[in-house]
Amino acid sequence: MRPVSPRSDGANARGHGRGHGHDDEREHLRRRLAREVGTLGMHRPSEVALAYPSPYRAGMSSLGFQTLYRILHEHGVGAHRAFLPDAWEAMALEWPQPRRPILTYEAERPLSSYRIVGLSMAYELEITGVIRLLEGAGIPLLAADRGEHDPIVIAGGPLTFSNPSILLPFVDVLLSGECEELLPAAIDAILATPRRRAAIEAAADRPHACLGEVDTGRWSELPEPAKAPLERLPAHSAILTPDTELADMFLVEPERGCSRKCSFCVMRVSTNGGMRLLPMATPLGLVPDHARKVGLVGAAVTDHPELEALVAALVDSGRSVSISSLRADRLTPRFLSDMQRSGHRTITVASDGISERMRLLLERKIKEEHLVRAASLIHEHGFHRMKIYEMMGAPGETDADADELVRLALEIGKIQRLVLTFSTFVAKRNTPLDGQPFLGVKLAEDRLRRIREGLRGKVETRPQSPRWAHIEYFLAQGGPEAGHAAIQAVHAGARYADWLRAFADAPPSTRTLKYGDEAARARRKGKAADRPRGLPILL
Repeated sequence: MRPVSPRSDGANARGHGRGHGHDDEREHLRRRLAREVGTLGMHRPSEVALAYPSPYRAGMSSLGFQTLYRILHEHGVGAHRAFLPDAWEAMALEWPQPRRPILTYEAERPLSSYRIVGLSMAYELEITGVIRLLEGAGIPLLAADRGEHDPIVIAGGPLTFSNPSILLPFVDVLLSGECEELLPAAIDAILATPRRRAAIEAAADRPHACLGEVDTGRWSELPEPAKAPLERLPAHSAILTPDTELADMFLVEPERGCSRKCSFCVMRVSTNGGMRLLPMATPLGLVPDHARKVGLVGAAVTDHPELEALVAALVDSGRSVSISSLRADRLTPRFLSDMQRSGHRTITVASDGISERMRLLLERKIKEEHLVRAASLIHEHGFHRMKIYEMMGAPGETDADADELVRLALEIGKIQRLVLTFSTFVAKRNTPLDGQPFLGVKLAEDRLRRIREGLRGKVETRPQSPRWAHIEYFLAQGGPEAGHAAIQAVHAGARYADWLRAFADAPPSTRTLKYGDEAARARRKGKAADRPRGLPILL
């Protein structure tokens, strides 16, 4: 392990002195630390900081973030954690942002004092947090502007399965895919190489890695996502804390990946190679005695053949159980009985397409009969409400599909109290629907209004903002130039209009086809090469 950098003294960090800001931040993080169970590496030296571009309550609910933190300690290099300050979370925030020291939890060191800063990014809109975190910490925002004594910024996370291009301007090294083995190897390469540029190149030269925009205007080809070996699974929590979205919940995977082909989903079979199952004894054996709440996490948990037995075993041990995703066609009386014993009062399932026709086109394979049967089972087992996750605005959707949803929702609402949650479809790279247009904010709002009016207050609706889905669409479909546009938007305040202006000023994307479904299209010859992007049936 490298010795602690002489820059570890907070007085030497750029942009932060030893004033009242440091004292307030230390008091804040010490209160959270006091409530954690399982914290690793307290006051032990490390040259690595893992930073999450959202506040603590979101970052500590990330199973991937917690898993890499644990793995780096097992590997011997250790890691300290840092998070976006709570005050900087809002999408719209006047610039310059309020200054606040960003200290790591385990060592109370400024983030800028570490040799390596690892960023985990789950989805496109967290680019706002990346910009605020780096600038607020006093780290030069652009990789091309950093010097010999600046941290080396490594980034990865779920975003790398679709389009991590927007990260390239900000990172020195990008790691693509599952990082259980990638991150320790990249850190070893950096720590073994004294000079900064040589260390960056040594890490970027490894499989599934590439250089960020370390030279202005020079962008690397995106690497293929890595797949962690089965012996590295499952991911599981290191720390339990009450100060998160999933308070005091131990998270663990019973499976990873998905063998289904839903055409809108990044985690479909062509992206991750299918579902990797773990015997129920594996996640069950990892649950610590002190954990009273367990979250089963994965892209297709309800497809696990031993799920009923696993849930029953956890509930019989006196624990409550939460599951990251439920399919309406997989609910059974035994499963719902155990979830009710676990203390749940709401069951949430995903419909995605808002009509039978749309679900068929999207290869979702959830039928109306499945949703109605699920409502009946949920009611029979005494749950207070049923939630259905809906995705509107997919290619080919019309008002007639919205009217069908209204009819079905009113029917289900007579069986069981119902809540509909809505997101607006955003086409993602590395899926068959890559390149499909965004529905439009006005049309999305009009369709939501049509649904609400049709329901006449008999079913609750909880829509996400189509405006922010629109911004997510620009980022998901863009290249590195969209990352540069994000800087302009954030500096202007990051309001919706600021983003629209920034994207209007940005050059057109020059992104290339690389992997997954995109690579299959790139290999087409003859008439097939002229076929429109996306599924022809949807056009």
